[in-house]
Amino acid sequence: MATPLRKPDPDVEIQSEVIDESIAELRTKPWSVSFFQAVRLLRRTFPHRGAVGEFVPPSNESVRFQANPTLAFPASEIQSLDWPEHGERPAQMKVNFMGLCSPSGVMPIPYTELIIERAQKKDNGFRDFLDIFNHRLISLFYRAWEKYRFFVRYERHEADSLTPLLMSFVGIGTRGLAGRQEIADESLLFYAGLLGQHPRSALALKQLLGDYFDVPVDVEQFVGKWIQLDPRDQTEFKEAERVTEQLGCGAVVGDEVWNTQASVRVKLGPLGRERYLDFLPRPESKSYRVLQSILNFYGGTEIDFEVQLVLDRNETLGLNLSSEENASSLLGWTTWIKNAPLDRDPSEAVLQLN
Repeated sequence: MATPLRKPDPDVEIQSEVIDESIAELRTKPWSVSFFQAVRLLRRTFPHRGAVGEFVPPSNESVRFQANPTLAFPASEIQSLDWPEHGERPAQMKVNFMGLCSPSGVMPIPYTELIIERAQKKDNGFRDFLDIFNHRLISLFYRAWEKYRFFVRYERHEADSLTPLLMSFVGIGTRGLAGRQEIADESLLFYAGLLGQHPRSALALKQLLGDYFDVPVDVEQFVGKWIQLDPRDQTEFKEAERVTEQLGCGAVVGDEVWNTQASVRVKLGPLGRERYLDFLPRPESKSYRVLQSILNFYGGTEIDFEVQLVLDRNETLGLNLSSEENASSLLGWTTWIKNAPLDRDPSEAVLQLN
């Protein structure tokens, strides 16, 4: 039996409107829907019922399959679908593509002719007897199709074979590492191809952030920063035997050194005002927390990130000291002193993410 793996995640959940439209089409025009898609929709509509092809009581199955005994060339995979209004019984689906007695069946054609002849006399006993085997054959056919299509179990929030592999590939394959990011683990799986690259590149980071946040992104490498030296590494000329006291060996003038490769700057924008505010370090800013989580996960402890926010010049507001709306405005961050429209996109806001 399938076992639950995770809770539904709104970041990757299929839009309910699309599902409703597909179910409505299946109910009114079942012949227009492919067989596999129809079974998926039935399983989603009646999740309380048993899975297709497993050992459950017949009354608890999601759908009962029947073969269409005909000699005509089928125009669709599904001939008809008897839909239970309240899910009190399994749906009845008659298919054209498979069956013991059908154009593609394994039994001789006279058996199909016999079923058709008996049906004209309201005698469906032989047909119903063969449908016992047809149901099992078609159910196993669906299970064989589903076995190597992990997304079918994934969309039902059941355990599949690929998700644990992708989580390990990304680096969150153990329970201690899963569920620790501001971004959902399922969202990280979408970028497994980028996150699995080693060494990780600036181009991959640009693609990841640009796709996830849907904003223009640029990544500048080798920005450099001053690094504070530990007191024991500073030159004081007290002990001659120390390397830091010897000119040409380890002596350093000052208490800081410049590290060219210690920092990377991520430039976001131009942004609209609402999106810009959501990237600022405020308690209500979700995008800021997610961005910080992604960068920390991507760069680890080796790289410090700077985030430069660029606001669309048409979204800038002037400062009015008497305005309650701008009472909490930050000069150079969310407001600017101006008497005319700006001729550039302001980019003074630079955040340090360590």
